[in-house]
Amino acid sequence: MTTVQPGTRMTLAEYRELDECDGGVWELVDGELYQMPPATGQHQFLMDFLVRMINNLMDAVIPSPGWAFSNLGLALSDLYAPTPDVIYLRQGNLRLINGSFVEGIPDLVVEILSSDRNRDLVTKRAWYAGAGIPEYWIIDLANEEIIVLELNGTEYAEHAFSRGDTLTTQTIPGFELPLEQIFGHPSLTSIPSNR
Repeated sequence: MTTVQPGTRMTLAEYRELDECDGGVWELVDGELYQMPPATGQHQFLMDFLVRMINNLMDAVIPSPGWAFSNLGLALSDLYAPTPDVIYLRQGNLRLINGSFVEGIPDLVVEILSSDRNRDLVTKRAWYAGAGIPEYWIIDLANEEIIVLELNGTEYAEHAFSRGDTLTTQTIPGFELPLEQIFGHPSLTSIPSNR
């Protein structure tokens, strides 16, 4: 396990050479390492739930149209490598996975809002649009909604889905998720929220 300090300057190549950084999830931002705060129980539950939900659907189809992953780095450039909560890749794009990174444009990324809401709502939105990622979901647990951003040229068009809605997407064939299954899930509601 490698010990690194937040703010250490490095390139993507140097970042990739690290074996496993101690202290959780790290991201490369403008050539500097940033340590992300540990995920809350609710955040971790949502991440795992969504990956499981998508992959259960993908398992039912042969050949599978794609797969969802968590905790893969996303190599956007030589100076930027965030770690989205969930990445979905269509079958033909699975070749973009190289070790613990996706090198190229995934079909969909998902971020679950944390205490630094601006990071996902503004900063990462700009990164992902600039990289040409066609679809970006932001899960807002506090407001019980999922914001779906679809790339239209160089900007995202925004669609909000709330607890009573069913989320669908053309990116994942056959995907339909009544949001009550997420926001009303007994396990999620039994996990204490941030205080």
